[in-house]
Amino acid sequence: MIGVEEILIRSYNIFFGASVLFLIAVGLNLIYGVMKIVNLAHPAFFTLGCYAVAGFGMGVIINIFGSSIAPILIAPPLFAALIVVIASLLIFPLFLFMSGKGDEVQLLLTYGLLLIFEDLFRLIWGSEPLRASQPYELAGSIYIGEYIVPVYNIYVIISALTIALLLWFFLFKTKQGIVIRAASMDIEMTSALGANIRRVLLITVLFAAFLAGLGGGLYIPSGSVMLGMSVELLVLAFVVVVIGGLGSFLGSLVGAFIVSLLRTITLILFPELELALIYIIAIVILTLKPEGLGGGKKW
Repeated sequence: MIGVEEILIRSYNIFFGASVLFLIAVGLNLIYGVMKIVNLAHPAFFTLGCYAVAGFGMGVIINIFGSSIAPILIAPPLFAALIVVIASLLIFPLFLFMSGKGDEVQLLLTYGLLLIFEDLFRLIWGSEPLRASQPYELAGSIYIGEYIVPVYNIYVIISALTIALLLWFFLFKTKQGIVIRAASMDIEMTSALGANIRRVLLITVLFAAFLAGLGGGLYIPSGSVMLGMSVELLVLAFVVVVIGGLGSFLGSLVGAFIVSLLRTITLILFPELELALIYIIAIVILTLKPEGLGGGKKW
């Protein structure tokens, strides 16, 4: 019989996993929704956010602010997001080139870009895993019965929920967000109505990269970053968007929660089938509902 405490702990783990997956998948969906580019390089931005904090960002932050909890909680993800935005500016012309090209060109170029990022990570930070655990340790832990719950992971969950609400507000309640949604539905008509499409595309790329870098900066204190992480995240991110629906903001939320739920259940009952069950569910959804659970709706 599963007790209340264990249910709370499992739910906590599910929401933490869903928070990280959402921050990766939502940017992937945003770029596809507007630019119709399946960006296989997108998880590299998340990994770059991790490396930016673990590789040198945390040391800089501690030297400036000391080991006080507030700046060490707030500064790393923002620092990582800034690094990622700068990187995305450098490759923005490539995204413009790919926009409107065939799927084969997009997939080859973006996967090649992913491999280039991986080689750059090896060149700059080496092949050993890196950690940046100061925020995790400073935040401390609380007890739920006999279970220890890291406070930092609660901060990540709250941050992800806050980001989701702010992103919803931006997309549905602001003028620029409405233009982005309009471009995702019909970019030619949006241009004909006077929208600056080049600016829309730039904002989309920067915003998607910002979310990925923010996710990496939030995640790294509770985990580690290593070579090959981008490829592993690519698989999980695509399962999320397949389940939730490619190009759907709400689908990113639903897909991230379902994947995290499935991973938690299989790790408890059948650890050896963790990824297999996720792929089986994705295949079933693709077969029965090819547009995903988002129902083909863009947002």
